[in-house]
Amino acid sequence: MTASVIEHNKFITPKPIISVCGKGGVGKTVFSALLGRVIIEHGLKPLLLVDADPVGGLVSAIGEKAVKTLSGVRDMFIEETRKGGRVSSRQIADQLDYFILNALVERNDYSLLAMGHTNEKGCFCSANKLLRSALDEIISAFASVLIDAEAGIEQINRDVTGNVNRIFVVIDASQRSVDTLNAISNMVNSSIITVVANKVLPENLLNIAKNVEIAGIIPENEILKQYDRDGLPLWKLPSDNEALIAVKNIAAKTGLI
Repeated sequence: MTASVIEHNKFITPKPIISVCGKGGVGKTVFSALLGRVIIEHGLKPLLLVDADPVGGLVSAIGEKAVKTLSGVRDMFIEETRKGGRVSSRQIADQLDYFILNALVERNDYSLLAMGHTNEKGCFCSANKLLRSALDEIISAFASVLIDAEAGIEQINRDVTGNVNRIFVVIDASQRSVDTLNAISNMVNSSIITVVANKVLPENLLNIAKNVEIAGIIPENEILKQYDRDGLPLWKLPSDNEALIAVKNIAAKTGLI
């Protein structure tokens, strides 16, 4: 592990280990990016940001450029090792530190680990298992952890979020997003779940999520949409942006800040 990560081993649990989940397209990456900014601004740093969605998105949302991914480094290792003979799952497990060292992006206030997608199939350990092992290895070095999870419930099924003590589930105006929320609620302790509504008018909430307590609503915001369309980092949004303020209020209401 790199020296700057080792320096932060003074941090101990309990600490916020957060996963942002939801149906694809509900805006969980936007929420993850804004929540990450709020966490850093309120001193819960260094923050480990994990882009756990193979499709990605959090990397560019916070203003980072293309980075090496955990799965990409793993695939390169497999390819190189195969040149000298067959590679085993045990060899992959033994190289975990190498994968993390090559994939982890370190900044002053945060580090970023992107899952990426894997080109490998067959008998090798799954990408989600690799991610879980990587998180187990490094989360103790950070004051807080924020995971932008894969859409749906796959990573909860695979227990990637086994160390998580807070889950934010983002819903929108669709029944399918609520169905995803219900599926997640059936799989984990409901006491660690916080529900956030995005792109939903307040008057429509009762029709969408009956008997569900909503921690807050992220309002439709033209400036946010423009940043998203233009590929601008959401961490550069003005501090008085109403979507950012909504996320701050949600973090405060839930005792995160």
